[in-house]
Amino acid sequence: MFPTSPASTLFLVLLVGLLAGALVVILALLMPRGPERGFKRRRYEAGNPPSGEAKVRLPFQYYGYLLLYLSVEPAMVILYLLTFAERFPASAVLMLLVLLPAVALGAKLADELERWRL
Repeated sequence: MFPTSPASTLFLVLLVGLLAGALVVILALLMPRGPERGFKRRRYEAGNPPSGEAKVRLPFQYYGYLLLYLSVEPAMVILYLLTFAERFPASAVLMLLVLLPAVALGAKLADELERWRL
């Protein structure tokens, strides 16, 4: 039977993440690169030659919430994993004390649509 302690689970998740990241780096180094052209560095282009105006403009009204979610969700996963620990570490309490005001400020700023206009 496999070990089921929280530490071994966390180690396994970190190991899989590091292996996946290493695989991406190795593939990026091995794959051939195409010719560098000026339009690859232009805004809103994905490496293709520009061909007129965009069909649809991406609305940025939820961009603040997206940034908030992407920055807070990993910390919440760590806190969730720490709930299985026998002793709640002081670093988790410190993380909560720092994270909660940041989340409140991020939610307030995400509601201000004029910040996210192009």
